[in-house]
Amino acid sequence: MNKVNTLIIFFSVFFLGSVFSTEILKEGVLLQKNHFEDSLAEKKVSPIVGAKTCPCRRDSLIDYFAAGMLKNNSGDFNHAIACFTMALELDPSSASAYLNRAFAKKQLMDYKSALSDYNHAIRLKLSWEESYEAYYNRGLTEALLSDLSGAMANFNHAIQINSGFADAFFNRSIVKGMIGDYPGELADINKAISLNPSDSKAFNSKGIVESVIGDVAAALKDFTHAIVLDKTNSSAYFNRALLLDDMKDYQEALTDFNTAIKIKPDAEIFNRRANVKCRLNDFRGAMEDYDVAIKMQPSYYVAYVNRGCLKCDLKDYKSAIEDYTIAIRAKHDYSLAYYSRGIAKGKLADHKGEIEDYTFAIIYEPNYDNAYNQRGMAKYQIGDKAGGCQDLNNAVKLGSDTAYNNLIQYCK
Repeated sequence: MNKVNTLIIFFSVFFLGSVFSTEILKEGVLLQKNHFEDSLAEKKVSPIVGAKTCPCRRDSLIDYFAAGMLKNNSGDFNHAIACFTMALELDPSSASAYLNRAFAKKQLMDYKSALSDYNHAIRLKLSWEESYEAYYNRGLTEALLSDLSGAMANFNHAIQINSGFADAFFNRSIVKGMIGDYPGELADINKAISLNPSDSKAFNSKGIVESVIGDVAAALKDFTHAIVLDKTNSSAYFNRALLLDDMKDYQEALTDFNTAIKIKPDAEIFNRRANVKCRLNDFRGAMEDYDVAIKMQPSYYVAYVNRGCLKCDLKDYKSAIEDYTIAIRAKHDYSLAYYSRGIAKGKLADHKGEIEDYTFAIIYEPNYDNAYNQRGMAKYQIGDKAGGCQDLNNAVKLGSDTAYNNLIQYCK
């Protein structure tokens, strides 16, 4: 089966949660399972202004630990770390202090140090619940450090300890998807759903996997079920809209994008909605959405390219070139931006600049048949028939029917 074709591959936010005991801070982390290249980076959390520091050094382990828990709960992670560190000075065998200090460090994106704390905790005596949670959270941390094999091993260990741990199955499925094991990913999601049938996020994730493997009907059903379970699940609306867009059901896709934006406005959703509006010939609405996407995320090079393409369609070539140039500054190897800028330069009869841009597009994407075709035609226009025909030949070898027709017409 064919994979679903979209301008940009599916984007979704997945929840990596846990069910800590009352002794350990409840922990939830957002991780982006994201093949789209311009995801938002996680922001560091600043300490709360005016937050009090830890108890004085004559206080007990319980005082330091309780203070650390309060700091974590209030978002004052720097002071939480200080409190748990003092607790550990009094009792280096306190696994709970290590676990909760690791949580605080992870919120500040200090993943390596958090991993060290999880390692310390696991070497200590843990309760049953602390044990599977520690392996699970160490797995989350290793995933954040891009150590997928380490993450997988820890999720496996957590599941061995607690075979009913739905979150571990769910997050192991994400790792399997990242390494391309889609059957394994789907099996883990189904297990997570069997353990927690009301988990909207799991149904949304299942829909994404089904979309990737080409089971469009099942994907549409699962995105819809995710929405039934949680009408605030912006990601499910977003993913269903992508699927409907690919199915050319543009009005329904637009409705879902509208709902997703109402729930959680996001630059990519505005960008995607603009694409649908273009297909519905609402060019003014599309331009407004691209503008909003760029305003929300000024480094969002995909939106600059899409806005540039719309400007090209409206014959505003100079402004389109400006957008493509901004995209290239943000991502120097963005072959589509070079190719699109080449098209715009060709419309302004700047054939030298056009050829240069197609060349860069080919450098960064050697099998770019359209770039070879366009460069071949540009060379032909400036009198370089031999070079032009060679490029057209290369494009034909890469499978371009357009280049084949051009080759027959211009290179007899």
